[in-house]
Order: sequence, then C-alpha cells, then structure tokens
Amino acid sequence: MIVRTFDGVQALTSPQPTWSHDSGALSLYGSHQAYAEIYRTQPNVRICVDFLARNVAQCALHAFRRVSDTDRVRLFDHELERWIGKPNPSTRRYRLIESLMSDLGIYFEAYWLKVRYRDAEGRSAIGLVRLPPEEMRVNGGLLPSGFVWTTGGREKEFAPSEIVYFNGYNPSNPIRGLSPLETLRRILAEESSAGAQREQYWRSSSRMEGVWERSKDSVKWTDAQWQSWREQWQEFSGGGAKAGQTAVGPIGSTYKPVSFSAKDSEYIAGGKLRREVCAAEYHIPQPMVGILDHATFSNIREQHKHTYQDTLAPWMEMITQEIEGQLLIECEDQDNVYTEFNIAAKLAGSFEEQATSLQTLTGRPVMTGNEGRARLNLPRMDDPDMDKVAPQQGGPSDATANPTPPAQDEPPADASADPEDQTARTAAVLQATRERQLVRLAKMPTADRASAFFEDMSRWQRELTDDLTPLVGADEAASQAIHANVALLTELSRLEAVV
Repeated sequence: MIVRTFDGVQALTSPQPTWSHDSGALSLYGSHQAYAEIYRTQPNVRICVDFLARNVAQCALHAFRRVSDTDRVRLFDHELERWIGKPNPSTRRYRLIESLMSDLGIYFEAYWLKVRYRDAEGRSAIGLVRLPPEEMRVNGGLLPSGFVWTTGGREKEFAPSEIVYFNGYNPSNPIRGLSPLETLRRILAEESSAGAQREQYWRSSSRMEGVWERSKDSVKWTDAQWQSWREQWQEFSGGGAKAGQTAVGPIGSTYKPVSFSAKDSEYIAGGKLRREVCAAEYHIPQPMVGILDHATFSNIREQHKHTYQDTLAPWMEMITQEIEGQLLIECEDQDNVYTEFNIAAKLAGSFEEQATSLQTLTGRPVMTGNEGRARLNLPRMDDPDMDKVAPQQGGPSDATANPTPPAQDEPPADASADPEDQTARTAAVLQATRERQLVRLAKMPTADRASAFFEDMSRWQRELTDDLTPLVGADEAASQAIHANVALLTELSRLEAVV
C-alpha cells in the first residue's frame, strides 16, 4: 500500500513552542503553540495523558453486525477493521489510537487525513495519517467548513469529507476543542515556578538565601572595599569549588537567612496536590497515577474497574461514534454495522475468577482435559474422554454415568427428612460458621480482614462443605459454601473500601 500526501510526501514540522508564567498565571502564545511543550516539560500532565493513551490503545477496536437485540456477529474482514488495523505503512492500530488519545488529552482535538487508494485486490481503500493539531486550522462557524494544514510554510486546504476530526466540548468555539491544559494553566505555572526555585537552590550548592547585616559601629567602607566584598561573596555563594565550605564574614557583620525551606514552603505537599488536581481534571482515580495514600487491596481493585467504566468508557464512546460517523460511511458494507472497544477483556478478571464464574453459570466444566493440559504445557493424552467436556456436575447425567457411593464415614443426606427441618439445620450451620469466621477476623484491623479471609478461602470452603454434606449432599454443600464465603468476602471488601 502506498500512502501519498498532497504534492508528494511532506515532512511534518512542528513549531518550537514557548510558554511562560506571568503573575502566577500561565501565558500561552497563540491558541495551540505551547500545549506540546507543556506536555514535554510537566511530569504530572504527561503521567495523566500517557495513562489515558496507553490504556485506550491497548483495547482493540472491533466491528460487529447487529443481527438482533440478543445476537451479533464479529466482522473480522470488514473494511473498517482493515483500515484501522493497518492505517499506513509506518503505523499500526496501537500507535494510531495512542496518538489519537494523546492529541485529545493535550489539545482536546485530533485529525486523521484520509488517503484514498486501491489495495492489492483492486478494492477501494482508505489510509489514515495523523495530522499534528498544532499545524491545523478549522474554518467555519457552528460546523466545520474546511480544514487547513500549514507545514513547511505552505498551506493546504481539505474538505470536511477528507478529514476525520475528533474534538471535545468548547462553549466559546464549537468547532474547536478546549484543551484541559488551558484549565490547568495556573496550577501548571505554580509547578513551573516551584521547580525553577528548587533548581536555583541546588545550583547555588543548596545554600539558603539571606542578608548580611553590619552593626552601626562598623568601620565605614569605601566603594572599592564594597565592590571587593561583593565580588568575593558572589564567588563564594555561586557554588563551584567552594561548595560546602564555611563562609567567614567581615568583623561586625551577621548573616541572617531569609528564605523558606522546602518544608516551610510545603514544596512536597504542593507537588502532590498539583498531581491530584491534574488527575481530577482528566477524571483518573488517584491510585492509578501513583497516589497511594489511602490505597488498599480491595479499593484499588474497585478503582481499576472504575477506571474503565467511568474514565475510559466515555472517551471510547466518543471515539467510536466519530469513527462510525466519519469512516463507516465510506464503507460499502454499512448494514447494522457498529464498532466497539474490547473493554470487556480488561474487566474479565483473573483466569481463576473467570473459571469460577463460568462454572457457576453453566453448572459444568467448560474445558476438556486436553485443553487443560495444554494450558500447563503438558502433552495431550490419546484417551477419547480427554477430548470431551465432563458431564454436568451434580446433574442426572453425572449421577447416572458416574455413580459415587457415599463415604463410609459420611452418611448420605436423608431424603425423607422434613424439608423445613433440613432448611433450618442448614441455616444454623451457615450461621455458626459465619460467627466463627467473624470472631477470628475481629482480631485483625478492618483494612486487612478481606485479604486475610481471601488467603484462607480454601480452608473455609473445605470446612463448611464438610459441615453441610450430611444435610444436603456433597455437591449442594460445595455450592452453598461457595455462595456463603463469597458473600462474606464481598461484605468485608465493601467495609474495607469505606474505611
């Protein structure tokens, strides 16, 4: 595939942005010129933008056809998947989405140029090339009427149909996005000033600023003596070979520090606050950007889910709608086609959690013996039964095909017993076990109870199953034990998150 830009291949050159702070507020020259420089120099901004870009890019973008309200089909060879999967010879899907999300995080707008060509099979296709937002201008009023790309001192205008345009909300200018960095300009100016002050402090060999005071009885100096003393002190206080040496002042003079220390100026606390504000501006949970003051095992897990459900999901929804509205219309196959990020793969949980959930939902194993051996890198077995999924656990087919006589030391459940009495005895066993568990956990701090209970989960499962088996049978006992222990673990996790 050959991707061509206008008048041949052009070098994408970016202007050298500048930014400064004036009276505590960040002054940005032009509408976009400084945003990339802020991202480059401000670690709190880069942490948040890179977090969003990397996590959105990791989720694959798939195309589906809606067959009915309850059924859909994945379109592996759809034009949209091909175009986004290989947008141009030097870019792949991950980099395309990562750069898109980075542009949205920095500028709150992004641009893809559509490059039309014929693929190897002679089909009409579209290549996608990122255009730097700082080099773009949008013409129009309420709706874009054209896009102008300025590069190498030349301008090229494109019709709206030739650009895939992503932009965020800006009440003062509907056709342009309002960068989050514009809202953060004061807090970023504070960060810049604090960093500059600390840099100057260390450049001066960590010396505190101060003044020399002379007593009123000191001998009056001539101008030459003042100049000589000034030069000597500046040489000494400027660092270099005399760093760490002790200063000796003139007779009758006293040195008094007048600067604030890092502790007095709350430099560390201020830096932490600035990161919190940046994370809040991008709606990112604090533990996800390294603020772990109140992080625990359970609330980090919950905030990880919150990240994908409430932080990334809105971005993904906006991106998919723009792709469907500006790229899908270029496809021949549009009938009930839609796109979706595979966010479910990030929220699926560990393999053990998925296995437990699937077995609870289906009531039977979901893998054959040879499939399980393959996951452990063990050779397959030629036994035909190893290529079959085991019968439903506890069902009629299992009981008929594989009858299991009760153990001699465990009498079978009494089928003729009064159901109400059996239910009451089962409830009593469950309550007694729960009280025993709570008494043991009460000896631990509230924040550690969920983790401790989870570590002993197999033990509690085994003991409760043994207690219930004489009443309801082995299979039902195991099921009730799972539900009881999971319910208590969920309750402990919620209590830990509140604490």
